[in-house]
Amino acid sequence: MNEQIVGQILGELKGIRESQQVMQNEIKSMQVEIKSMQADIKGIKDSQQSMQTEIKSMKSEIKDIKESQHLMQTQLNETNEIVRAIRHRQEETNTKLDALSMDVYRLHGEVLSLKDGQERQERILEKLSLRSIEQEAEIRDLKRIK
Repeated sequence: MNEQIVGQILGELKGIRESQQVMQNEIKSMQVEIKSMQADIKGIKDSQQSMQTEIKSMKSEIKDIKESQHLMQTQLNETNEIVRAIRHRQEETNTKLDALSMDVYRLHGEVLSLKDGQERQERILEKLSLRSIEQEAEIRDLKRIK
């Protein structure tokens, strides 16, 4: 009976040892899986850190773009003010140019009138000169006759 008990104990010990061996194999397998998972987690962390760096870079670029856009908007507003001022000055210049044009037309009319008057005066002067020459000739003739 002792042998039987010892045989049973040995059988149970053998079963426990086999179970223990299976458990050790499973533990090793789990350790390999854990190491693989740890490597995956490290890769994810590295990737996440890389993404965070890229996000920071993108935020910086967006900030620069916003500042640049603000500067361009300010310059555009200044340009618009300048254009408005130029348009206003152009309207004033157009008004002055219209007034000058009217003055030129008026002066042109006056010059034409003066030319007409001068031509009449020249014709009268010419007639008077001819008459004067004729009268001098007649006076000479009359003086000769006397």
